[in-house]
Amino acid sequence: MQIGTVVIVLASLVLAATVIGVLQRSLSGRVRIANHRSPGIDGAVDIRGVALGGRATLLQFSSEVCTPCVATARVLGDIARATDSVAHIDLDVAERPELAARFRVMQTPTTLILDGTGAVRARIGGAVRRELLVAELDRVLAGPVLAA
Repeated sequence: MQIGTVVIVLASLVLAATVIGVLQRSLSGRVRIANHRSPGIDGAVDIRGVALGGRATLLQFSSEVCTPCVATARVLGDIARATDSVAHIDLDVAERPELAARFRVMQTPTTLILDGTGAVRARIGGAVRRELLVAELDRVLAGPVLAA
């Protein structure tokens, strides 16, 4: 193979990897509003032995080897402590694989925002962005508030 061809192939690979990385980074932490057609969203979430928040719950799916999960847990915990009747629950996907499968968790962290009835109102894949999470939680809390 000629040196020119090798350089072009390597440059193309670097460019492709850069584009994929930028795309992945821009999509991480984005809030997706749940609707009745969303996969795995069919009523209230049942988490045995865990009390949901009265107005909302920030349900985080994590794993042991997930570095962004630690930062996400810190952000979610801070927001839950600062907001009345909002709980933060951190579940390990290895300990609750049935819930991870039900909600099609393909990456950690994944955060579900549940309303007071336990219904999923939004989903965030990847590390959360505090300002987007606060805005979405405000939207959920502005709706009808029903005790769990």
